[in-house]
Amino acid sequence: MIHTILSRIGCFFLLILLQALLFNHIHILGYATPLPYVYFLMILPNTTPRWVHILTGFGLGMAIDLFTGTPGMAASALCATGLLTTPLLKAFSPSDHEDDTFLPSMRTMEKTGFLEFAFCLTLIHCTLFFGIEAFSFFDWQKLLINIGGSTLLTLLVIIAFESVRNQKAKR
Repeated sequence: MIHTILSRIGCFFLLILLQALLFNHIHILGYATPLPYVYFLMILPNTTPRWVHILTGFGLGMAIDLFTGTPGMAASALCATGLLTTPLLKAFSPSDHEDDTFLPSMRTMEKTGFLEFAFCLTLIHCTLFFGIEAFSFFDWQKLLINIGGSTLLTLLVIIAFESVRNQKAKR
């Protein structure tokens, strides 16, 4: 139990540091920026109450905003993403799962189920984040390129994180 809590706290701070020191400086063609901190909401157990997802999203978003200079954008986008995490997880989780509690991953949800769940959550987060950043639909082509490129780049980083996590679990 303590090991699980400590590993989640470590993951929380690692994602903040990676975003502030590494991922915030990646801008492919000036449009695509990875936002992989949404991965923290994805890996919470399926029995986590919705209010915990929202509160965790707010805390993680405020920390990201503090270190990256995006006042309130990550916090508001992650709060809304946290609100939608539980219903999306129920929609994409396997119906024939033997027990009611599981950690969302490629192993427990099958590869396609987890990828669909991760894609939807990442798309929602990137849409909210860049929608708040632009605060208008005046240049909607640039907004769509930002959302699409960042969603794909974030999804690739999440797949890399998930493969490392699955390798650790196999040992």
